[in-house]
Amino acid sequence: MLSIVYTSASRVRPTDGDLATLLMNSRANNRRLGLSGFLMHKQGRFVQVLEGPDEVVQARYELIAADPRHTDVVELLRESIDQPRFAEWSMGYRPTTDELAEAIPGYADVSGAALDHSRSRADLDPAVRALLDWFRAPVPAGA
Repeated sequence: MLSIVYTSASRVRPTDGDLATLLMNSRANNRRLGLSGFLMHKQGRFVQVLEGPDEVVQARYELIAADPRHTDVVELLRESIDQPRFAEWSMGYRPTTDELAEAIPGYADVSGAALDHSRSRADLDPAVRALLDWFRAPVPAGA
């Protein structure tokens, strides 16, 4: 199996509705393709862990990197893994409004306990772990 961690930025800052649509489409595609992982978003920036069969992960990453809605796609980590680290995750998501969170099936609060208690988190490269912690931190007012 292959695991790729990458960052990207959206050319246009997505709304909660845009993110909810992305979430639902990603979950459906990932199920169909046998992929797992998670996607984090903050102020138009994304970090994603994508894991699954080598060829499928590579093809999906190439598709994402070529998507004109993204810019600054940077691969942070690529490694072979024996088993998925995020098999139980369908796709974590933390919207800006609690009402939207309650309406999304499979919602996972990636701001706290979901990552703090993930047994797979300890297996991640320290630099990637630091990046994930940075994404979890609150955004300063006015930023």
